[in-house]
Amino acid sequence: MSARREERPSFGRGPLWYLGYLMLLIWTAITLVPFASMLLLSFHSTSDIYAHPLGLSGDWQVANYVNAWSGGAGGAPFSTYIINSLLVAACSLGIGITAGTLGGYGLARAGRWLSTAASRIMVLALSVPLVVALIPLFQLLGQARLLNSVLGISLVYAAFMTPTITLIMRSVFAAVPRELLEAAKMDGAGEVTALWRIILPVARGGLISAFVLGLIFVWGEVQFAVVLLTRPENRTLSVGLLAFQGQFVSDQGAFFAGLVIATLPIIVLFLIFQKYVTKGMTLGAIK
Repeated sequence: MSARREERPSFGRGPLWYLGYLMLLIWTAITLVPFASMLLLSFHSTSDIYAHPLGLSGDWQVANYVNAWSGGAGGAPFSTYIINSLLVAACSLGIGITAGTLGGYGLARAGRWLSTAASRIMVLALSVPLVVALIPLFQLLGQARLLNSVLGISLVYAAFMTPTITLIMRSVFAAVPRELLEAAKMDGAGEVTALWRIILPVARGGLISAFVLGLIFVWGEVQFAVVLLTRPENRTLSVGLLAFQGQFVSDQGAFFAGLVIATLPIIVLFLIFQKYVTKGMTLGAIK
């Protein structure tokens, strides 16, 4: 007796399907055009950029990347900005991911009422505009003598990324089967040991998602960095790019070249870990 093959329902591609596909193509083009234009403009002079804003014509030159790496007028070398950004990212992500992981694990293990209330408070805190905290943070770091320091700006970034990381990790830990934790406790493992050896390896995708999202935030943040980092040798990459645009003279070619240098590593990193980032954002929205 031959087994009958199960037939799957087929959905026709009606006008709405083609309209949705067309809208996705338009949205993709709108998203990619700024990156393509930035790359083209990085090979043109300032006069050509003003004459052809999309960078589709004009003389091509690679010297913009040399000028960008040397740094703008009155600024530090580009390598200094990169090192500062890496130091700030390492410190802020280390603090933020540690605090967010512990907070997310605590909320996942807490009672339903407490976990829900704390999560709503964090969501409410995320809705507050960053600019509101600029003046209080400037005064606070000034009193603590942490202005123009890696530690000061790292603490600020860690404080603002911790709620997001906590919500992501709470959702990830809530999806981990409780049987794993119970089995670890039956073997004599404590709460910290079970978290480190059993839970965190299972939640590796959520950690990668939190890391990439936090790095994107730190790498491109400008508002806090402009106010809290006033010395050229202490500036991060996002603030250092502003040195190419002065009040009277600006080097637009070197500015766009610096943007390409600063953006490319983040784009590559995001493409590599895209599935983890998407999963982490989805979990944080659903749970």
